[in-house]
Amino acid sequence: MMKVVTLSSSSKGNSVLIMGEQTNLLIDAGIKMSSLIEKLQILNCDPNSIKAILSTHEHSDHIKSVGSMMRKFGCMLYVHADGHDAVLKKIGHVDERKVVTFYDQPFCVGEFEIKCFHLPHDSVSCVGFVVKCGSSKFAYATDLGYASEETVENLKNCKLVILESNHDDKMLINNPNYSDFLKRRIIGRRGHLSNVASAKVICTLAQNNVKQVVLAHLSLENNTPSLCYQTVCEYLEAMGIIPGTNIKIDVAPAEAIGTVFVIK
Repeated sequence: MMKVVTLSSSSKGNSVLIMGEQTNLLIDAGIKMSSLIEKLQILNCDPNSIKAILSTHEHSDHIKSVGSMMRKFGCMLYVHADGHDAVLKKIGHVDERKVVTFYDQPFCVGEFEIKCFHLPHDSVSCVGFVVKCGSSKFAYATDLGYASEETVENLKNCKLVILESNHDDKMLINNPNYSDFLKRRIIGRRGHLSNVASAKVICTLAQNNVKQVVLAHLSLENNTPSLCYQTVCEYLEAMGIIPGTNIKIDVAPAEAIGTVFVIK
C-alpha cells in the first residue's frame, strides 16, 4: 500500500509526496522549503523521514528547495544521468555522496520500485515516473509537449495517474501578456500538454484499466481548474466514457495540499 498526494502543482511550483509503510519519497521539491515543511507536517509526515527526492528535470518550479532539503534533512537525490549536471548546477553545494544517478533501468528506493520514462520538454532532460509498491502502481507525467507512445504505454494499467493539463489553447493564444515566442514554446512539441491533449490521453487510459486521474501542473495564467475539468469531462463524454463511473477525474490544487490517494 502507498499514499500519494500533491503538495503543490502549477507552473509556479510542484511537489508530490509518496508515503509507504517504511519509506517516504518526494517527486520534485519545487516550492519554498518552509512551505514544503509546513505541508509535510500537516500530513503528519516528519521531514526527516523523507528518504529521497526523485527529480524530473532542472526547471526551478521543480527543484527550488531540493538543495535545501538535502542539506537540512540529509535526504538522497535521484536524478537521471542525462539531467545530472543541469540539476546539480542549480541546487547549490550538496554532498555528492547523497546523489544517485539513475538510467533507464528500474531501480529501488526502500520498498518502492521506480521506473522512469522520457518526456519531450524544453529542458536538458525530463522524465516521468512509474512507482510500484507490491501490486500498487501509480504514474506521474507533467511537463511534456505531447504524449508519446512511450508515455502512454507507461501510464496504462496504473491505479492512479497524475497527468499534466497545463493550458487552454484559446486562453493561451489570446493572452496579451505572453509573447508570440512564449506561446509557440508552450504549444510546441517540447512545451506543455493542453487540456484537450490531456483529455485524449485520458480517453486511452480509461480503456486500459486506469480508474483515477489527477489533472496537474495547470497554468495560473492560461487555465482554470473548472475549465480544465469541464474540457476533459466533455471530451470523455463525447467518446462514450462517463467521468465518475468509468474513470474518476480530479484537479490538483495549485498551492494547497491535494487529495490523499490510498493505493492498495
